Amino acid sequence: MKARASFVAVAALLAILLAPTSALACSGVMDPTIAALGPEQVVLLGVTGDKVPTGRLFHVQRAWNGDVPTSPIVIAFQEGEPVGDCSYPVTSGTRLVIAPERAPDGSLTANLATLQANPLSEDGQAYLAEAEQLFGQGTVPVDTTPDAGASGWPALIAITAFGAAAIAAGLILWKRRWATADS
Repeated sequence: MKARASFVAVAALLAILLAPTSALACSGVMDPTIAALGPEQVVLLGVTGDKVPTGRLFHVQRAWNGDVPTSPIVIAFQEGEPVGDCSYPVTSGTRLVIAPERAPDGSLTANLATLQANPLSEDGQAYLAEAEQLFGQGTVPVDTTPDAGASGWPALIAITAFGAAAIAAGLILWKRRWATADS
């Protein structure tokens, strides 16, 4: 009986150890500081935008330690439900301070383990202060997004005024000719 119990215990232990398991984990940054990411790390402050085929637009308000001359740029966020593969839900309009990874081709990527925070949070404030300490004031890229409020109204008004003046001048000349023809 004792041998049988031992056999069952050993068999159960082997079944547990040999059973296939799935590991669902995403390791975050061990030292969550910008300095720990290295001297080449780019840091961005901005707002997430719409999805595009290669990722998601990111409207950069300030950039540190990176050549970001225009905004928006594209960051390939690993979007999806958080299931352990470092993906996470991303929505448009989220303001972030983020330190995305730079791929060998120069593209930027981000996942759940990427150093990022709301810039108004305690972590976000610390990341902004650290970026400024490490890389200076940063740069403000030129916004290449068409202004939603901009329209063709000023040009339309100018064209309408010019047209009205031309019609008025034409009527004045026509009236003078008509008056001279009657005399």
